[in-house]
Amino acid sequence: MPPRAVVIAAAAVIVVAAVAAAVLAGLGQAPEREQVVIRWATSKPASAGYRAMTVLAKVVKEADPTIVIEPVATPGAVAGMKGFARGEYDACYAADVSLEEMYRGVGRFEGFEPQRYPVLTLWVYTLEIGIAVPKDRAGEFRCWRDLDGKRIFTLPLLWDVGVALRKALDALGIRYEHVELDLDAVATALERGDIVATGIYTSAGGRGLAGWERQLFVQTDLVILNPCPDEVEALRRAGIPVAEVPVEAFPEDVGVDRFIGVKIYYGFHTGLNIPEDVVYRLLKIVEANADKLAELDPSFSQLAEDMVGFQVEAIDALYAKGLRIPIHPGLAKFLKEKGV
Repeated sequence: MPPRAVVIAAAAVIVVAAVAAAVLAGLGQAPEREQVVIRWATSKPASAGYRAMTVLAKVVKEADPTIVIEPVATPGAVAGMKGFARGEYDACYAADVSLEEMYRGVGRFEGFEPQRYPVLTLWVYTLEIGIAVPKDRAGEFRCWRDLDGKRIFTLPLLWDVGVALRKALDALGIRYEHVELDLDAVATALERGDIVATGIYTSAGGRGLAGWERQLFVQTDLVILNPCPDEVEALRRAGIPVAEVPVEAFPEDVGVDRFIGVKIYYGFHTGLNIPEDVVYRLLKIVEANADKLAELDPSFSQLAEDMVGFQVEAIDALYAKGLRIPIHPGLAKFLKEKGV
């Protein structure tokens, strides 16, 4: 075929292709979406956050293969947040207490200068935090104030649950001596009297208990020490969310019918580096598969009960502290669509 004929033939192919594309567009066929890979920092492989993110990644990929979530284990949630802030990850796992510290530049983020900040994207579950004492010493304590001046394991210094518990005790004006311990040493410290109480927590509205806590209850007899009603009111006046949940998660009788303490909200958050449309589609997938997610991991139970209401509850709890952390445009679109 002469060169000119080749050019004409090639041009004809291009025209036909263009016409075909126009026809398909007219028929409403959307162009294929590009695959988006999100490297999502979580906590340690054995943590609730890593497990939940692994489940979420699987369900999202099945629903929309163009959104690929790669869970990345880090030494802890705060480490993941700092990695995101430095641009090492695309998203992170964070609690309201750690977001507050990052935005205010205090606590575990004092002196840290983020290159970017996470914004509110998807709240997933709560952790409910309280106090337990040895059963044979239960008669010595009636309220949290009875721990004034005592040695307590208020949970690890770098953990969000520990930060939240200490904030609550400080808000009540309770003086205490925190004793830092390895988790496998808590039972021994209680038996020896090195500490008189330990922090304890459940997850997802009282549905889950950490592995180290289950082992603790096997090793020693503990009962829950709930704050007294006036202490609960004082915590609420201080803007600290209060939790009251069932005790079914505990492996034995803990001396009370309800577990009362403070609560923090955990979620999976990203920044404006992830487009609005991607986050919006992610949220729609979570909404459509909430029951399935809860079956695979009870951590998603609160989303299965009321996904929209839980997002609003978590945002309200954070904003009640006077800190207006931005909401991702994708979440804003999702909530507005629901009439929020």
